[in-house]
Amino acid sequence: MGLLVAGLILFLGVHSVRFFPGLRETLARPLGEGGYKIVYSLVSAAGLALIVYGKYIAHPSTAVWDPPEWGRHLALVAVPAAFVLLVAAYAPSHIRATVRHPMLAGIALWSGAHLLANGESAAMTLFGAFFIWSLIALWSALRREPKPRGTSGWGGDITAVIIGLGAALLILRYHMFLFGVAVVG
Repeated sequence: MGLLVAGLILFLGVHSVRFFPGLRETLARPLGEGGYKIVYSLVSAAGLALIVYGKYIAHPSTAVWDPPEWGRHLALVAVPAAFVLLVAAYAPSHIRATVRHPMLAGIALWSGAHLLANGESAAMTLFGAFFIWSLIALWSALRREPKPRGTSGWGGDITAVIIGLGAALLILRYHMFLFGVAVVG
């Protein structure tokens, strides 16, 4: 579990730089913008590799609680919605204008749903860390940024729904192969 926690600290830590005004600029100054982005990407990749290795390869996890059956049913609805939100973060849409930070909301929805559907210690650590981080990030972003203006047209919304639901269906189909857990029995 130590590798998982180390990965979470690296990955979420580097993604938390924006919580502290001026920190990014201070870190980027000696490296230059390009150097900062390279270091940021390398630290993120190392953290992600440790998360994957620590969660799925290093050792089995122990059961902490028996999640309710409704938690799995909730995840079947919440995770596709989270994927739609993740895609909406990259296109001008009514979803993006309304939610303001759809990626962070999507991560909160994804991790919260997984937290309710899993009862083993490594899953609770992984999804709990992402859930708490996403709530802090969302709160921080909403505090520092004004509400974005609305958008015209529905193309971005339709695109977000189609791509998000398509990605969710692919993950649903290959969840057992990718993560070792069957979503539907």
